[in-house]
Amino acid sequence: MGKSTELDVKVKFGLKSFITVVAILLAVLIAVGVLTFVIPAGRYTIYTTDLSKADQPFYQYTTDESLNKQIVIDSYRELTDDENASRLPVLRWFIAPIEALLFGSNSTNMLMIIALLLVLGGTFKVLEESGGLVSLVRVIMVKLHSRRFAAIWIITAVIMLLSAVFGLQEQLLILYPIFAMLCTALNWSRFTAISLVLISSGVGFTTAITNPLTIGTASIAADVSVVDGMWYRCIIFCVMYVVTSLFLTCLAKRDEKRATEKFDFRGFTLVSEEEHTEDIRKAKMIVALFSLALLSVIVATSIDALRSLAMVFMAVAFIVGTVIVGRILLGSYRRLGKCFVNGVKDVLPSIVIIMIAFGITYIAQQGNILHTIFYYFYHSVTNISPYIAVIVLYAFVLIIEFFIPSASAKAVLIIPMLTLAPIEGISKTVIILTYLFADGYTNVLYPTCGTLLVGLGLANVSFAEWFKKTIVFQLLLFALSLGFLMIAVFIGL
Repeated sequence: MGKSTELDVKVKFGLKSFITVVAILLAVLIAVGVLTFVIPAGRYTIYTTDLSKADQPFYQYTTDESLNKQIVIDSYRELTDDENASRLPVLRWFIAPIEALLFGSNSTNMLMIIALLLVLGGTFKVLEESGGLVSLVRVIMVKLHSRRFAAIWIITAVIMLLSAVFGLQEQLLILYPIFAMLCTALNWSRFTAISLVLISSGVGFTTAITNPLTIGTASIAADVSVVDGMWYRCIIFCVMYVVTSLFLTCLAKRDEKRATEKFDFRGFTLVSEEEHTEDIRKAKMIVALFSLALLSVIVATSIDALRSLAMVFMAVAFIVGTVIVGRILLGSYRRLGKCFVNGVKDVLPSIVIIMIAFGITYIAQQGNILHTIFYYFYHSVTNISPYIAVIVLYAFVLIIEFFIPSASAKAVLIIPMLTLAPIEGISKTVIILTYLFADGYTNVLYPTCGTLLVGLGLANVSFAEWFKKTIVFQLLLFALSLGFLMIAVFIGL
């Protein structure tokens, strides 16, 4: 059966990677806690149709899109110590992750992410133990023959489109085990495998065409149409697609140069006709399972009332599909249950990582420092060149992104502020484009991004290694995005 017997890919967090990520997050948590005592606490007045909430901090109800929110731009004031009583003392910084889970404004989203990852861990353990993933990869390899680099361009296009159109990102981590096994067969590294998911989805998420989580939410908050500037975003998407595909191809070629053993398609695909028939049967079941999960997300994100439940729909689809497929492939519910539980145990560290990341956001929110940061930013961009102002705006959103990784939460927080007090020479469309760039590209750079940390943990890649190997690409994306912003200001987009 050739090389297929050597394939061994486990969805499991490496201890070294886990310790590194937790250490980084704890350092960030402490730094943000210190900032809540250094930066003055402040708040803008915010009116909503629910007058009972008019005096509450903005972040406590920004996820409720049924409220009609309006920010009074000249209403900023610093809070007294009594008004900022919610700021966490030092000892509570370290239990902030638990408080965020129990009482935080994003606790529901946090629980959905945790539940989805645990389901994915169990699902892929079942698919691994049943031999289904190996069969799927063998079938793919037969189809590929020697066109392995063309596959990178196809995979990148599909993932980027799913992210740019439907806003999928963390959900696409479901594809990692397949890519990991495929890359193992091709003598490509796990780093390349996880890059196919994280880099492609991150760039696609940024170059949003109709992404409901970013361009959709931001357009509603700014009171503009989603189609405004879409032609320009499509051009950006095409350019970034080429750049991303070239980068991922370079990673694969570098892996091949370092490999001690050259890949031989013939050795991998030499299986009997009976084995090939069985591979096709298993592959079809797994493709059906993935298709069901992705379809459930696409349907949910296309319906406003169901959008917030997209991850729930995916988790349910995976559970139902895993029970059906796993029972057929493994032969008994007992073995299915045992494999699923072992898979859940493998990804338990993800809960710790996600809780700490959300705890960082919780501390910043409790300290009431986000409105203060905006206040000083806004006064720094008045009466200056729009080209310099857009750079300052970019930097401002980058800072906010560190505290609030959630795209939709950030949009409803900062977009109304910026568009209610327009910056001379910068249109609402350019403001939204700046927000898209600063929000998306940092999803594959900042250690506060849960998707990045979980992905690196699954691939057993340290954050330091990720930073070292992608920083040049990240700087290139930053330079290109700044260039596109300068052009947008110049043409009056």
